[in-house]
Amino acid sequence: MKKVIFLHIVLMLMLFSCRKAQITETKSAGVPCPWTDTSNNHPKNSAFTALLEKYKKKGLPGISLLVRDNNGTWIGAAGKAHLSNNIDFVPGTVSKAASITKLFVGTLVFKLMEDSIQTGIGYQALNKKISEWLPLSITNKLANGNLITLGQCMKHETGIPDLIEEDPFYLAVLNNPNKKWKAEELLEFIYDKPALFAPSDTAIYSNTNTVLVTMIIEAQTGKKHSDLLKQYVLAPLGLNNTFYQPHDILPISTAQGYYDLYNNGTIVNVSNLVTGSGNGYGGLYSNIYDLYKFINTLLLQRTLLKPSSMTIMETYGKPDDPNQYGYGIMKKFISRGVNAGHGHSGRDLGYTANMFYFPNKNVTHIFFINYGTDADSDLKEVFNNFQEELLDLTLN
Repeated sequence: MKKVIFLHIVLMLMLFSCRKAQITETKSAGVPCPWTDTSNNHPKNSAFTALLEKYKKKGLPGISLLVRDNNGTWIGAAGKAHLSNNIDFVPGTVSKAASITKLFVGTLVFKLMEDSIQTGIGYQALNKKISEWLPLSITNKLANGNLITLGQCMKHETGIPDLIEEDPFYLAVLNNPNKKWKAEELLEFIYDKPALFAPSDTAIYSNTNTVLVTMIIEAQTGKKHSDLLKQYVLAPLGLNNTFYQPHDILPISTAQGYYDLYNNGTIVNVSNLVTGSGNGYGGLYSNIYDLYKFINTLLLQRTLLKPSSMTIMETYGKPDDPNQYGYGIMKKFISRGVNAGHGHSGRDLGYTANMFYFPNKNVTHIFFINYGTDADSDLKEVFNNFQEELLDLTLN
């Protein structure tokens, strides 16, 4: 998700209005490593371990990290998945992947196109207007709604405002923090809002775009996109520790999410504030093992999708600093030139995640942090420093 400006008074009200959460208390640590762990033999073992300890001491509650490079695969973790229950954050801890969900949904679109005989959706659908799938009662109220295509939604080139940037949306979350949002209910927050730009003039990240992608998937197939995601992506890859809130029940090892509500160094649990999960733009929970299996199959082995699909997916458009967008995929850290990462990031109220492959260096980074860096706080800068140190440690 993009950065959202929050009023502290709104967050305080949210905190004290919480009802029964979809995320229960963390009662156990995550699963063990599914392969023989040789992290101690990695030449940067001490440096990676020191990095996690440094940023745990700086206040990040829990971190899991996977780095794969030419020297092998290193995994590690530090901190707590649940502070008050004293549950460790381990490499196998399930945590919120947030907007990494978008890359899974983008992959699903290409899987459906590859199975066009069964789904009725082929590559030409990328150039098809969304109004050919969705009713005019919806598209007439969306900025550029009768002009934009499925492909422009996947590349964030629609000009449609981002629903999570709207204050009324967060007030609605306040009033019903555990609501299971329907796609049409989310669109109401940006109905009749002016367009940010003409279609394809530029690219600006908007969560609304992926809501529309999932609505198109369901309109075309007559099936829930969550079921199709399991059928075409999660189940074939054996991602048994990946869950899609609220469509799946989260395990008792799921990490709690935290945020420095008062910006005074005291973090509080905000796990039970659900910001529209399950509508394509967020809601995926996973661990570093499952995300590694996914990105390794997609971007390194390149066997998850056909070459024709990959060529299209990795056609990147105009920059939206510091990112560029392909069809469902993100290129991040573009200021680093050829050392930019391909994959997706995830940011939410109480969680942060990255999943990137850096092809020029043959390096993969995956991490989860159970602290929200979508809004400003002192710890957001701490996180930014962690991210930059990790990049420097592995790419230079």
